[in-house]
Amino acid sequence: PRLAEFQARYPDIQIDLGVSDRTIDLISDNVDCVIRGGELSDQSLVARRIGNLEFITVATPDYLARHGRPQHPLDLESGHRIVTYFSPVSQRRYPLEFHRGGEVVEIASNPHLTVNESNAYVFAIVAGQGVGQITTFQAQQHLERGELARVLEDWPQPALPVYVVYPPNRH
Repeated sequence: PRLAEFQARYPDIQIDLGVSDRTIDLISDNVDCVIRGGELSDQSLVARRIGNLEFITVATPDYLARHGRPQHPLDLESGHRIVTYFSPVSQRRYPLEFHRGGEVVEIASNPHLTVNESNAYVFAIVAGQGVGQITTFQAQQHLERGELARVLEDWPQPALPVYVVYPPNRH
């Protein structure tokens, strides 16, 4: 969303923007930098923390009218459809994760739909496929237009750190 602002500020930088959920190798793919979320494992790269991603649990108002509004994360295990995300690299399914105080609840059983690309994941939830967890920036416009509603607000997920990552020889 802020690409035009960046380009206006730095007009001499040429950008070839690739968007993918696939983790790439910066050196072999000849990429200058990437934005990555989560804890980083490759210590040979330079990483600068640029913020956090906050996740919220959402569903469409129509979905909630048909299936009811969950009051506790465990309510999602019966009578609800779950939309989850899976890694395009490892194929690992990420459960819906809920935290309150010292209590942690993960809902991983029997998802209705599992998607491996973040835009498709958001669109599936907006299309009424079920309950899912997306970032606040992905949800904002859908919440403002009434296309999505927050659920289980008192059970947030921990923020995910976000980094710009680049090889040590590219500044």
